[in-house]
Amino acid sequence: LAQDATLQWVRLIPAMATATNAQTMGAKALGADHVDIEGGRPQPPLMSAAMQQARAGTAQQPTARRSLTGHSVGSMSAHMNERVGSLVKDLELVTGERGDIDLDPGESEGVALTFKDVSFSVTNKDGSEHAILAPVSGHFEPGSLVALMGPSGCGKTTLLDMLADKKTSPYKGTIHLNGRPRDRLFSRISSYIPQDDIMPAHMTVYEVVRFYMACKMEKPSGLSWASIRVYIEERLKLMGLYEVRDTKIGNETVRGISGGQRRRVSLACGLSSSAQLFFADEPTSGLSATDAESSIRYMRLLAKKFGLTFVVSIHQPRPEVAKLFDHLLLLTSNPGRVVYNGPMRDAAGACASVGYAVPDFVNPTDYMLDLVTPGIKTGHPEDFAKYYEEHSQAQVEALVASELENERQSALELVSEQLRHVSEDWGTLPPVRNSVYGVRFRRQLALVFQRQLLLSLRDPLGIGMEIGVALGQSIVIGVAYIDVSSKANFSQALFFFMMVMTVALVGMKVMPKLIDERLVVKKETSEALYSDWAYILSFSVINTIIGLIGNGIFVVLVFWMSNAGWELLPEMMFWLTMLCLVMDSVYTLVAAIAKDSTSAMMLALPFLTLFLVYNGFTIREDQLPNFMTWLMCLSPVAYTMEAVMMGAAQAQPDVFQVICDTMGYKHEEGLALGFLIGAWVLFRVASVVCFKRLNNIRR
Repeated sequence: LAQDATLQWVRLIPAMATATNAQTMGAKALGADHVDIEGGRPQPPLMSAAMQQARAGTAQQPTARRSLTGHSVGSMSAHMNERVGSLVKDLELVTGERGDIDLDPGESEGVALTFKDVSFSVTNKDGSEHAILAPVSGHFEPGSLVALMGPSGCGKTTLLDMLADKKTSPYKGTIHLNGRPRDRLFSRISSYIPQDDIMPAHMTVYEVVRFYMACKMEKPSGLSWASIRVYIEERLKLMGLYEVRDTKIGNETVRGISGGQRRRVSLACGLSSSAQLFFADEPTSGLSATDAESSIRYMRLLAKKFGLTFVVSIHQPRPEVAKLFDHLLLLTSNPGRVVYNGPMRDAAGACASVGYAVPDFVNPTDYMLDLVTPGIKTGHPEDFAKYYEEHSQAQVEALVASELENERQSALELVSEQLRHVSEDWGTLPPVRNSVYGVRFRRQLALVFQRQLLLSLRDPLGIGMEIGVALGQSIVIGVAYIDVSSKANFSQALFFFMMVMTVALVGMKVMPKLIDERLVVKKETSEALYSDWAYILSFSVINTIIGLIGNGIFVVLVFWMSNAGWELLPEMMFWLTMLCLVMDSVYTLVAAIAKDSTSAMMLALPFLTLFLVYNGFTIREDQLPNFMTWLMCLSPVAYTMEAVMMGAAQAQPDVFQVICDTMGYKHEEGLALGFLIGAWVLFRVASVVCFKRLNNIRR
């Protein structure tokens, strides 16, 4: 499936994450640098004589393009194994030296990133501004692996967020892509890998990566999902995730993979897109030293072999890792300022030029960070900042000014070229769309709906809990009102009231589920995986269906246990279903507004007070002061109770008519239905607006 000439479809596959597996770990512990993926046999160390000979010209021979469209899964799998082995061999050539990996023929010119006077500050309480990051300028060529380094508080993540177009707070400066201002398609050709590993806890490793891949590009007609699955699994072997491919991601309450594995899955998702520009916020955090080096080595392979650009914030890498980077942008803090902006290989020489040569047997990156950290004994940040201003800043600004005028391929042209290569080799694709999303909306909706349905089946808060709660409530109320039809008419009316109140309260369980899912959805929509509407429609439909199933089970079982009279069931079922829909919308609105489950319960109290106290049964309208009667007109519980009792009176007038007369109920079913439908629409629309506008990821 992978092709050296284009490899565009490969960029959709999680191989872009880390190139290590459990066998590789064991081999490296014994001094070997790579393992044959078929037999797990340790190969010679990285810089052996044989390796030097391979680097001299026997490796990296470009493979002619060949289409595999229509091949069987078996032949596809064999070719995949061949390509995986080729990538492992290429990894052996990654040394960090200039020219260690050659660009594959046929690749696009890539993406150059240029920024001028990018800065960020916050406003203090007294109105003054506090600078977090002073103006920074720079230029990164295609195929570069760039490190953003500096002490805590220097603005590494701030700069990364601004370059990646993820900063939600206002900032200053100009950022161009290939000499052009960033446009709406920037998210199509870039990928952001955050430091937080936010993924659905009940999805498996394979399912998470496949979902991310499917949302980024339409599947070519010549490829089957069976073939893609084989390919993904082969790639997972490279990342050390194959053995846990069917294990849930997990969280604090769900048993799943380890923190380091979760970090690698997050990295795999970000790198599995069709992007050509990657931003990674401390991707090696939580990884062992070996895994961290393997991850950066693989990034360098992708950067050099396919012309991709990586901008990585990283904290004190060890020398073997630092050597793999092409470019270093070093910052100091208080405020964040540039003290070095140039090739990584020249950083040690720059320190010596300032007057602080790197001693022998010392990690250069540790030494440099100590020198540019203010407030410590070994720190001399002002000397470095002054040297940069006097000797390097003018050259950087001249380069930036030149590159801002050097227009290369636009984002739309890059996407079009990419899809053209895929279409040539793997079959037809839908026409290129000038959209921030990689797939059409109906495809987004199908993918998100399938995932939501799967999560509902696996999540204990999903269908299983809905049915369990319905059965439990049925038993409690059914036992309390066994053979209620033989009791006094008021007892029967109280039975109806208890059913109405139970339906009004049971929908509260939707709030924690929506709040838990919201952070995942916000993160995925910020990456333009899918539209907010795809999730909103999927969640609304599935949650409504689940709620109606639980409501139906509850009503039918209670009627069966209480022997209330089956002729009353249709009327009761209809009005309780309408109330269930309305209250579900109310609780969805509360969950969309609240920041967490605790605040959701507090926000729900006013609605519960209004709807449950002013219910038309324990408190009648004629009992209220004139200035409070309007509250009864706003309670869906009151309308439902009145409609239920009038329906019962129509079916059994000798039992319920006297109660209706006493309570002042009237035949206003049309008004009740109109109010409930209107309330359902109003609360549902409000919940959608609040979900889209509130509790967004702030950076």
